[in-house]
Amino acid sequence: MGKVMSQEDNFSYLLGSLVLVLLSAALVEQFFDAGQMIVVGTTVMSLSISVIGLGENKRWIRSTFGLMFTTLIFASIGSVFELLNLDIIALLTILSFLIAATSRAAKQVLFSGKISTNQIVGSICIFLLLGLIWAFTYLLLIEIFGPAFNGIEVQKWPDNLSTAIYYSYITLTTVGYGEISPNMPIARFFAFSEAICGQFYMAIIVASLVGAKMSQTES
Repeated sequence: MGKVMSQEDNFSYLLGSLVLVLLSAALVEQFFDAGQMIVVGTTVMSLSISVIGLGENKRWIRSTFGLMFTTLIFASIGSVFELLNLDIIALLTILSFLIAATSRAAKQVLFSGKISTNQIVGSICIFLLLGLIWAFTYLLLIEIFGPAFNGIEVQKWPDNLSTAIYYSYITLTTVGYGEISPNMPIARFFAFSEAICGQFYMAIIVASLVGAKMSQTES
């Protein structure tokens, strides 16, 4: 693993996995009536393999694979037998995995000392991971509260995956086309908190990294 993925290019693999996940979710919804569980499996496996490169210790690797298999088991059983509680557990497991990966990536990007191109790519990965965290949070809200959003049907969460991802990123970037809107106070809270997070992230984190990289290059 060390020869294939090093601390100098690990974020490139993660970025590729994230783009693959977002593209596959859109393609499956566009061309197939079902199959979002395939996207969920692809999401978990590709991101798991990629985030292994974010940590060198065996504990991190074991935790990553543990979360991967737990997520796939709960998601599969919940989808086949339509068990609400297992769907909620699956979503919570995926959220835990994404939050852990984001935290690990943030430590490398923000506290690694010298700024490199890999750190700049890492900042993009963190931004995409934030969008996925909120997307699965919205899916969890729908599972728990039902019609939490106008424009998103109450159905099995894998069938809403692409729509939740879409809504999350237009909220994170504060584009807000308006065809989907929060329908409950708790949903509104997560929507405006994501918009605030997106603005502060772009204004502070990315700008600081780019500025530090330019200063480092000049010196």
